[in-house]
Amino acid sequence: MALENDAVVLPGTGYVYLATTNTAKPTGVFDPLAPGTGWDSLGHTSLENGIEFGRDGDDPETRGSWQNPKLRTTNPDVTYSLTLNALQASVDTYKLYFGAGEGAVQEDGSFKIPAKPNAQAKALLIVIVDGTSMLPIYFPNVSILGSDAITFDPTALLEFPISGTILAGSDGSLGDIDAFVKRA
Repeated sequence: MALENDAVVLPGTGYVYLATTNTAKPTGVFDPLAPGTGWDSLGHTSLENGIEFGRDGDDPETRGSWQNPKLRTTNPDVTYSLTLNALQASVDTYKLYFGAGEGAVQEDGSFKIPAKPNAQAKALLIVIVDGTSMLPIYFPNVSILGSDAITFDPTALLEFPISGTILAGSDGSLGDIDAFVKRA
């Protein structure tokens, strides 16, 4: 692989957007502050605790024969996930963290925390911005729910830890990572 200095990404800022499952991803070069119809910003996310993309599953195993002990490897089952920390104390954040549907907002504006959380199915778009370039990452189907404890630390911003399991979209793929491109 050749050295490509322009392909190295420093994720200086970024934006997280949610939409209904299988919402089409933005195409071509777009404004990272306005990715298109149907995409709603999650708002502020933690600078201290960045977004993490994880992989969990089996490792490939080597299978062989008596004549060739390293004949083939298996294709392991892998699950991809992500974690992020939302900062905005808003209804949208509460729905994701507590696993609540539309009926959670009461007439007086308060938020009813459900006794049994339900993961929220969403399309997810993460736009990483590095100077004048951006790297869009799109997942058409993510199961999202609060993941860790909320800590009330008077010296830090309040964070709502949220995790998502990346599921297959309507085309059978998990999503797309676009080219690192100059932004609009």
